[in-house]
Amino acid sequence: APLRPQEKPPPVTGGVKKPHRYRPGTVALREIRRYQKSTELLIRKLPFQRLVVVAQDFKTDLRSIKRSLH
Repeated sequence: APLRPQEKPPPVTGGVKKPHRYRPGTVALREIRRYQKSTELLIRKLPFQRLVVVAQDFKTDLRSIKRSLH
């Protein structure tokens, strides 16, 4: 049958299947829950301590950073 101007051609079967993708934000929420459950240090102690020393040069009132070292 000839195609009318508004009619689409039939879908091609046997195409390549797209890989599965989660919706935007789904993996981020899963990671947030995972890291909130865990007690592991996400930044090693010495590199974080060096960061604190550098940050103290810029601003003197950094109580929250000092508290997180202990």
